[in-house]
Formats: sequence, structure tokens, C-alpha cells
Amino acid sequence: MKYLWKAAKFALHCQLPTPPKVSEKEIQIEIKGGSIPAILYTPKGKSCGTILAVNGLAYLGNKDPRFAIVCQSAAAIGYTVISPLLVEVTEFRIVKETVDRIKEMILWLSSHSEYCPTQKISYLAPSFSGSMGLIAASDPEVGKKIASILTIGAYCDVQTTLDYVMTSEEGDEYGRMILLYNFIKFALRSENSELEHALKACVLDGSFSRDTVELPKVLESIKPENKEVFIKLREDKNFRENIWKQILENAGSKSSFLTELQVKDKLHLLNCPVSIVHGVGDNVVPSQEARIMKDHLPKKKAKLVLTPLISHGDVGISISQVPAIYQLIQGFAFFFKNAREKKAA
Repeated sequence: MKYLWKAAKFALHCQLPTPPKVSEKEIQIEIKGGSIPAILYTPKGKSCGTILAVNGLAYLGNKDPRFAIVCQSAAAIGYTVISPLLVEVTEFRIVKETVDRIKEMILWLSSHSEYCPTQKISYLAPSFSGSMGLIAASDPEVGKKIASILTIGAYCDVQTTLDYVMTSEEGDEYGRMILLYNFIKFALRSENSELEHALKACVLDGSFSRDTVELPKVLESIKPENKEVFIKLREDKNFRENIWKQILENAGSKSSFLTELQVKDKLHLLNCPVSIVHGVGDNVVPSQEARIMKDHLPKKKAKLVLTPLISHGDVGISISQVPAIYQLIQGFAFFFKNAREKKAA
């Protein structure tokens, strides 16, 4: 009951027009070859546990107000929250190096008592960052340092997810443009900076809190043939599907990204509890991915919540559906209960 109450307060805080006030300061997380800036959110009184919270693909990064509210809300119910700035995530880059950085951050934070007294840290992330965390946690050395994981809208099978975004009529354009920005080079067999610039401008224009629209000016400045390809990628489903086939065919010899970013085949290696929260109407990562994830995790280690109350990687909640709210709160409670501070082994 204690953690249901904490989870209910967390959900409520996430919806308030003014986020709860908690202590915030900038820190540095040391990794190989440098450091990663992060925001440390500190609760009042004794901490219940430590959470590494990594935002999804967003140009504002860890300062995206939607994600900052999630961090502040978790701190308001008693948890220490650390939210890092991953540059590649702010640039919409989907790269395996993100997994390596998450591993290093977990190992470094869990070894520093001022941030993580019990040497166990929990992980919270939406969308692709949630999936990256699951891959990181499958590493035995990293996995033993993790107490609990909460993913919101994460994918499980990388190929089925990418196929859906790229070919489905229901697929979200914002997600599609991010994928094309990352992988179009495999179809073109060479770099095309003008086309990539247009794709990134389209992504930025669709970003949260974006004040200016950049794409029209970019399209006027690039070569006509590149403008034509961009428009066809955006509007011609058959052309886009053919490009996606070329990406998959050419990437096989040039990159192992499908293997490196695969989650499904690594889930059996996880030993910590995982709370899987997914919107039933998610048009970026279909909810079937959450079911697959649950099936591939060790039994009794996973809590699955499919809910009509949230969109992709979001925690927006309406009070109009009481049973659905209770189920969502149960999913959050499963995470927070297992994220609680325990004595180090």
C-alpha cells in the first residue's frame, strides 16, 4: 500500500501545471575519456533509493520540461534522481555508443556513495532510451548494480519496430523521420548532407517547444533532386518502403546496428524487476512490443501495464478512466517498490 500511495502521488505530480519543488544541481558523471553533465534531483529527508533517468530522443535533452517534471515528481516522493545529458540523444542519433555510456554511468554512479549509498541504482527511461537501458542491463557486471527498471513505450524487437514505423499507415511521421535521418545513408550508399539536413530540419520542426520552423527554408536551399527525394520519402509510401528495403539490405554488410540494438535476445539475461508501461494506441512503438518484452523476461520479474492513458513515452494521465488509472499506478508502484533503498550485498 505504501508504494501504491507513492506511485499515485508520482502520477499526480506529473500532471500538475507547476512541478513540485525539489533541490536541483548540476553534477558530472565520469566516463572513459571525459564526463557527462547531469542534473541531480534530491528529495527532502532520507532518500528511498537512487534512479538514473534518461530522456528519450528530444533536442532539449534532460532539460525537456516534460521529462524534467517526471524527474522532479520522482524526487518529490523521496527518490534521488540523476538525469544525464547525452549529446547524441539531443541530436536524434540512434547509436550503440549510447548503450556503452549508460553502462558506464550505472557503474560509476553505483560506486559513489554520495549518489548511491547501497551500490544499487534503478533505471527509468521512455522510448529508445528505455530499450538502450535494457540492453545495458543485460551485461552481467552492470546488471548486478541495477535494482529496478521502468520503461515507457520501449521497443523489444528492433526490426519489427522499425518496419512498423517505416511502412505502416498508422506509423508516426516524427519517428519515421528520425529513423530516415539515422539510416538513409545505407540506402544511398554514400553521404548526402543536403538530404540529411532536410530530414533533421523536419524532425526539429516536429519537436516539443520548438518555436521556429526550419524545413521550408532548407528545402528552398537544396538541390531540386534532393528536394524531390525528401518529398517522396515523406509522401510516397511505396517509395519509402523501397528505400527501407534498401537500407536493410545494405546495412547488413556495412553495419550490425540491427544486432547491436536488438533487445529481445538479451532479456533472459536480466535479473532485476522490470516494469513495462506502454500506451495501447502508441503509433511509434506498437503495444505488441510490450507483450513480446514481457514474454521474454524471467517469470515474476516483470510487470506489464498496457494503458489507454498515455501516448508514446509519455505519462499524460486523464482521470476519466478510474480502472485504467489504478493499473497504471500499479505499474509505477512495482518500479518504485523495487527501486527502494536496500542494504548493499
